Amino acid sequence: MDINAIFEKVKKDTSLLSQIDIDELLKNVNDDKHDYLDNKTLGDILDNNIKVMKNMELTSDQIKNICNRLAGYRYVDNLYELHKGKHIRWICNDNKKLTNGAIVMDIKFTNNGTHVLCRNAQRRLFQVKFNESKIFQKLSTGEQLILMAYEHVRAM
Repeated sequence: MDINAIFEKVKKDTSLLSQIDIDELLKNVNDDKHDYLDNKTLGDILDNNIKVMKNMELTSDQIKNICNRLAGYRYVDNLYELHKGKHIRWICNDNKKLTNGAIVMDIKFTNNGTHVLCRNAQRRLFQVKFNESKIFQKLSTGEQLILMAYEHVRAM
């Protein structure tokens, strides 16, 4: 099952969603656990992202700007939902600015808290403090397909 090919077909013809067995799809999309996506839609992901930003006391203009830049990203509330090898962007609690992001390389537990070891496009390694940032991870093609399938099921 080629997830990318299915995703491209569904983007062109959403009626194909009715032919997809969600349970089978979940089994075949990588080996990652996807329980954080159970019965969620892309709209739910967006609503959660907005809620996180409102809790940071950002202005409505800031929220709108950041949401546009975070299209295709989901908020990572729990550390176990953070996947190595995937792209993240984050908002530091201090300056409330969205970063360009980086790839998650590892997660480190130190006396100083939990740190996410990242590598940016310039191949520079650095750490982001998990507890001092709001982290958003890029949704894979498979994850987007799962969310679209749940959206289709809800609409029925």
